[in-house]
Amino acid sequence: MTRLQRAATIAFVLHLVAGAAMAVVLRQGLETNPDLQNRLSFLVNHRALWTLSWLTWTAAAIAILYFYMVFASTHHTGNLVVFLTAAAIAPDLAAQAIEIGVLPDLTQHADWFMLLHRTAVLMSGYVANGLYSFSALILAWSTRQAYPVWVWLSGVAVGCFGFMLSAAALVNSTAGMFWSNVVLVPSILFWLAGVALREARS
Repeated sequence: MTRLQRAATIAFVLHLVAGAAMAVVLRQGLETNPDLQNRLSFLVNHRALWTLSWLTWTAAAIAILYFYMVFASTHHTGNLVVFLTAAAIAPDLAAQAIEIGVLPDLTQHADWFMLLHRTAVLMSGYVANGLYSFSALILAWSTRQAYPVWVWLSGVAVGCFGFMLSAAALVNSTAGMFWSNVVLVPSILFWLAGVALREARS
């Protein structure tokens, strides 16, 4: 197994787990749950599950940084994407820290809860995700000659749908964030799987 295949496989597995955590657990404590009281109760009654689910996204963020580093090194695309992704990690992890360590303690203060959650959404969904998406677009486009069309187009889709998610986060569109995630996560998985398969055959 090559270094790039390993990095792609690790990122694939962690994003698959994180995507499942979002679909099954986190959605109950996010804007996708329109019942605020039910949402707050979920955080209080299932704090350990809430925390563990967010930690899967922490692991996925670190895995995508590692994947981008190895991808850029393997294909000699330069260090810009590494710098962009490293810059994205800080607001992303800070936002997750708010979701894990702050919001469950603010369920009796709905105004503060909503304000800090909105801050976390902007940090992760807008700032960090925008940087991740730009990095994906650069990597996929610059290596399009090295991969089958479906693989590099999946990478381009990651960038495009990622920008859609960032825009939805900026304007606070719950429907926009939901549907962009619905197509973004599978695009990430297709791209990572394609890179891993190409490495396995080379």
